[in-house]
Amino acid sequence: MAGFVTSSQAQRKWYSKVITKISYGGYKLGANSANILVQDRITGQINEERMSVYVRLGIRLLYKGLKSREMEKKRIRKLLRSLSFKQGKKYDDPISAREIQAFVNFHQLDLSEVLKPIEQFRNFNEFFYRELKPDARPCSAPNNPKIIVSPADCRSVVFNTLDEAQKIWVKGRDFTISTLLGDAYPEDAKRYTNGGFGIFRLAPQDYHRFHIPVDGIMGEPKLIEGEYYTVNPMAIRSALDVYGENIRVIVPIDSVAHGRVMVVCVGAMMVGSTVITRKAGEKVRRAEELGYFKFGGSTILLLFERGMMEFDYDLTDNSNGALETLVSYGKPIVYIAILITRQLRVGMSIGHHPEQAQYTPDMRKDEKNVTVEERQEAKRRIEGSLAPDMASVAGPTVAK
Repeated sequence: MAGFVTSSQAQRKWYSKVITKISYGGYKLGANSANILVQDRITGQINEERMSVYVRLGIRLLYKGLKSREMEKKRIRKLLRSLSFKQGKKYDDPISAREIQAFVNFHQLDLSEVLKPIEQFRNFNEFFYRELKPDARPCSAPNNPKIIVSPADCRSVVFNTLDEAQKIWVKGRDFTISTLLGDAYPEDAKRYTNGGFGIFRLAPQDYHRFHIPVDGIMGEPKLIEGEYYTVNPMAIRSALDVYGENIRVIVPIDSVAHGRVMVVCVGAMMVGSTVITRKAGEKVRRAEELGYFKFGGSTILLLFERGMMEFDYDLTDNSNGALETLVSYGKPIVYIAILITRQLRVGMSIGHHPEQAQYTPDMRKDEKNVTVEERQEAKRRIEGSLAPDMASVAGPTVAK
């Protein structure tokens, strides 16, 4: 942890209550500095997410751009685009295959769920968007289309109305659904007025194929060209409309139970490209593959028509608990926004039709039934590398 939140503090019930209920001083929602805590949904394990060097660079360039003149903004955008293209080419090169094992070792990835042996990947990117074995990500309530499932292994924040999302999380001054859908599906913007809004962000250590969230018929995927800003929550909570400016692919699904659902695949800094592996007109089912991102962190947005669904309450409770706290470690006083997101897996329930009860098996386990190994795995997936101290994971009470 980074000095102001320790690993043991993050597990204590009293500390969780403090950081989800209290703010100090004059610090306001939407401030630009942030510390991101991620809570694993099943175990309740809370850990701090570490930011890579390139994400920190992207955030620095983004904020520099916000304060710059138009000419410098153009240079920054050009630099981010160039960095993303170069990284994509680098990881498509066969030489990059030698970096796979180091990546596996650092992130302690579970190769037993990967479809192909590691030596069969021709370059790093092929491994990055690797396929998993068919049973690796089962669909919750597979015979009930009224249950909505997670489109990705991800960190999530969800809101039952767009108004809630914009008060707490999405801070871009110019963010609108019309801007997000652009020229791809402008006629559909009104149907999502104050509807459900879900954000599902993939970190580099996550499985980078994304999946179908609802049963239905898939529409035509449409590309909107754009920028390559980082999709880190610090960027999303800035004045810049990251989702509306970044390159993205819009995929409509006319669902069986939830109206027309928009899946927005947002590219980001260091993401080579977004590939859709399904075709318009196909009948799609929950947890089936939809596509994949090449190297980098990326985000899936889900848009729902108002009144057609409700997100699971344990997810909305966390999302509405984005919080601020004032922390001082030496001089000067540092203002920190602590944002709690939920860690999910593909196929896990995230919502349901209003007339359908929540799918409870995907909710948090009773604390006494959580094993040391499960807590360790949650910590690894959140932080991006194997935690060295298993005893500290097993010992303290897990925060609610």
